[in-house]
Amino acid sequence: MSRPIATLLLIAFVAGSAAAATSRQTPRESWGKTGVTLLQYRQDAADCTAQGYFLDISQTDDAKAFVGASRRLDSEVEMGVDPYRYQSIVNATRPDVRYQNLKSTLQATVDECLAARGYSKFRLTDEQRHHLGRLKSGSDQRRAYLYSLATDPAVLQSQKLDTTH
Repeated sequence: MSRPIATLLLIAFVAGSAAAATSRQTPRESWGKTGVTLLQYRQDAADCTAQGYFLDISQTDDAKAFVGASRRLDSEVEMGVDPYRYQSIVNATRPDVRYQNLKSTLQATVDECLAARGYSKFRLTDEQRHHLGRLKSGSDQRRAYLYSLATDPAVLQSQKLDTTH
């Protein structure tokens, strides 16, 4: 791996570590659709997630800023690290903001895919979030619980979020 790419990944990792801590929390929202089978529900989720995962973000301003900062940091390392200059480059890049922008771009792609397949976004109640938080991430029980909420017409009707803005 080239040094600029390694440095870019380090910047993204540092910025992402704080954001990752918050992403481990129980989600506040989910997507649902009445009449969908569990198999179709999971397939749609996988397909839409893949669209976000494989989205080319290399030409976004945020990705270009990471690349530029990585190159500047690489030059600093080659010339002898000046901690003030190094930190100045990182601060000017605003990796936490750029990471959130990229994350939002990817999430918007997933959201658009789900909406195009007829899914509606809904807000989880505190009680639902509490129950979900007690279930192990990735477990069949957690998936079944989310599916039960996501296909319940009463939940979708009463907890639906407006996603038109």
